[in-house]
Amino acid sequence: MTNDRHALWPHSRTCPFRPGVVSPAIALICASLAVAWCYPVRAQPSDDTQAVAVATGSGPLETAIEVQKLEIAEGPGGKETREWIAAARLNVGDEVHYTVRVRNPGKAAVDDIVVTKRLPFGVRYLRNSAVGPAAEVQFSLDGGKTFATPEALARVAGGSRKTQRKTLENDYTHVRWVLSKPLDPSSTALLRFRATFS
Repeated sequence: MTNDRHALWPHSRTCPFRPGVVSPAIALICASLAVAWCYPVRAQPSDDTQAVAVATGSGPLETAIEVQKLEIAEGPGGKETREWIAAARLNVGDEVHYTVRVRNPGKAAVDDIVVTKRLPFGVRYLRNSAVGPAAEVQFSLDGGKTFATPEALARVAGGSRKTQRKTLENDYTHVRWVLSKPLDPSSTALLRFRATFS
């Protein structure tokens, strides 16, 4: 699957937030992060590109994404069965599993790799589900302009760190992996996270 936008929007839906409108608290957090907690954003990709995943590094990289949903059914003897299937259609409450495949098609190792995935409207990130090989996972609250770790976001927000993290997670717009090791030629890194569709 090369574009998850259509797979995630089988029904006609509208964005629950007005584009460009940001709460004062989130605006303050993002302004602080721009100075203290963020890696620089290298380039602003087009909206169409952001629908999949964007990977940058010291050399060429290819990305592909697989989107699956958790299907729970009743099996023999009334026993519950759980299976991940292709997310051709989503219903409210579905749990979604994303796998971003990042491949080095070149003949030399690629380092300084940063991979960014936009969260589609209606998809909410599930805590501690983002993983990647030797990667620091960061998130954005402002449409991909600034990024920081969940701990840094909560620290800037103030108050109870646990409460702030839970509140902020509902407002994540992007997830980003900063890989600390090079990707060898013809190698593929698998980056994953889970979310819920609402």
